[in-house]
Amino acid sequence: MDCIVNAKTNIYLPKNLTSLTKDLDTDYYYYDNENNTLNCKILIKNPYYSYFKQVYPLIINEYELTDDMIDVLRSYTNSQSNECYMKTNLNLLSSNLNKIDWIYVNKLRSLIRGLNQCDIKHVYYRGLSLSDREIQYYLDKRNEYYYTNSFTSFTIDRLLIYSGNAVLILRTDTCSEKAKINIANIWKWSTFMYEKEALLAVGTKLKILSVHFFGSKWEIEVELAEDDMDFT
Repeated sequence: MDCIVNAKTNIYLPKNLTSLTKDLDTDYYYYDNENNTLNCKILIKNPYYSYFKQVYPLIINEYELTDDMIDVLRSYTNSQSNECYMKTNLNLLSSNLNKIDWIYVNKLRSLIRGLNQCDIKHVYYRGLSLSDREIQYYLDKRNEYYYTNSFTSFTIDRLLIYSGNAVLILRTDTCSEKAKINIANIWKWSTFMYEKEALLAVGTKLKILSVHFFGSKWEIEVELAEDDMDFT
């Protein structure tokens, strides 16, 4: 995801970015000084492992959701009334680990992993705006595994995706049941139910199946994979 560094976003990014006068290449992102953008890299190692904790029950039926749990979901989806979504994901994307609210991250992640749902769809879609550099990251990692560097929203309806230059297609029909633990359908509790949103947990392992240009967009097909370790 190509992120523009400006007054609204830089308060959640590493402090040194605002004073840079040249490009910066890190393990997590490439800062393009000329365009003032952050190009997110594909993580082949998970930098968040040591911070993860399962703070809610391992199995949560929908009727067992508490007010606190629902507030966690709604605070993430209601980006118009708060900056929880931006703050959480920008800190994660830039690996600004000391600034991350790990209590909130672990609550949201635990909810996604704990929700007991039998209606996981076979395919989910996400619209993206990717730089040429970010597209090349995906091309270079075809048939390889990587880890998500933020919470990632998808929809079950391709017609509802963000109108960027790329579509991320998440397949669950070819993965194991165990791999599906990291995705949850959350539109019932979302501020914007019509978006038919599903949420993928940060640190989820995915496999890049294909990357190709189709029509006017890049299509990137990925598949859920099982966790490398037990976080329970």
